[in-house]
Amino acid sequence: MKLGPIIMTIITVLLCGCYSPRKKTGWYPVASDAETSISGKPLATVKDFERVVLITDTFMADGKSVCQTFIQGKLKPDKISDFADGTGKLIGRRLAFVFNDSVIMTPQINARIESGSFQITSPDTALLRSIYNSINNEIKNEQL
Repeated sequence: MKLGPIIMTIITVLLCGCYSPRKKTGWYPVASDAETSISGKPLATVKDFERVVLITDTFMADGKSVCQTFIQGKLKPDKISDFADGTGKLIGRRLAFVFNDSVIMTPQINARIESGSFQITSPDTALLRSIYNSINNEIKNEQL
């Protein structure tokens, strides 16, 4: 009996058994009992984004000049109502922004977000630029 095919079969079963689908980039509810555990379907993914803008702002804090970079975005008009309803159900809970299967931020929802606007923040400017470029490319590709 040859062990090669048996070992390959075991490895294939293990790899296939460990597969989990990737999360699409977007906004997801966070489980009420955890800070970063995703719970349920996304409220909005990149296909629902109308536009994003990378903003760098400088302001004074405690007498020091502080530079902050963030992404400002807007949902497509047909998605705004669903997003408002979804965020209304999450008041007092957290909403996660997920990129490349990683939770980037989890702001607490304090009111319905009826404007369809959002911000993505991180102290990692290079990460924000990567997120912005990825989202912006996806939006442009969808418009073609």
